[in-house]
Amino acid sequence: MSLVETLTSFSHQFVTAPVQLVSFWLSVSLPLVYLPLLFNGVRGNVLPIFVGLLALHVCTLFLGHGYGGQKT
Repeated sequence: MSLVETLTSFSHQFVTAPVQLVSFWLSVSLPLVYLPLLFNGVRGNVLPIFVGLLALHVCTLFLGHGYGGQKT
């Protein structure tokens, strides 16, 4: 096994896979946080929090989209 293959395997096992795992499950669970915000109404002081959550959700969707699709 070459050094490049070893580093790629290490990178996938200890960096990419955990980031995808956490991002996937965050993207699944973040809509539950929207419910109380939407139920109480999006007012002036809550609007930046809501927009930040939406931005975080987009990031987690992007990072976690490949989770579970690769069998190694």
